[in-house]
Amino acid sequence: MTSKKTVLKSIIKPGGIASGYSFRGKINGSPKGNLRVVQLKDMENEYTSIGNDCTFIDAAEVKEKYYLEKGDILFISKGANNFATVFELDDVLPSVASSVFYVIKVDALKAEPNFVAWYINKSKVQQYFQEYAVGTYSLSINKEVVENIPLQLPPLEIQIKIAKVAMLAQKEQYIYKSLKEKRNQLLEAQLLESIN
Repeated sequence: MTSKKTVLKSIIKPGGIASGYSFRGKINGSPKGNLRVVQLKDMENEYTSIGNDCTFIDAAEVKEKYYLEKGDILFISKGANNFATVFELDDVLPSVASSVFYVIKVDALKAEPNFVAWYINKSKVQQYFQEYAVGTYSLSINKEVVENIPLQLPPLEIQIKIAKVAMLAQKEQYIYKSLKEKRNQLLEAQLLESIN
């Protein structure tokens, strides 16, 4: 298996790195909202998946060019947790990412988005972000740094296999963590019951 060293900008579609939508002021949800807004607060599982409690707004507020597509990578560009996840929600609701994210559109003929997100989350790339982050109190990663993320790409079929195994391992970890929390809650309830 031969892998090649490259940088992110070599595997994205033209114009494939853009900041998420910049809202003017606070994002106020609407009970009749028909556009999901993915914000930092919606990230779960150590910033590698999107939760179910996203805010919804009126779709007329945002142009369609900002809508997310399945397979887009959402990269957290602000703060100390510069992780990536792939947008893969299976419903038909349109979605948009807030400006805390860069939306990265990988050319699927060159790279598997889930592999790229997984690789970005590994310690070698995280060290790269620490080296190039800017800001004193609030760190951020600029677009040029994102474009030049160093990647080690195996052949596409190997990327797909690695991404699947990594996803299964991650699911196993979250199931184990959830089971452990539930067991602790049950034990706590039983102990409290024993003193009542």
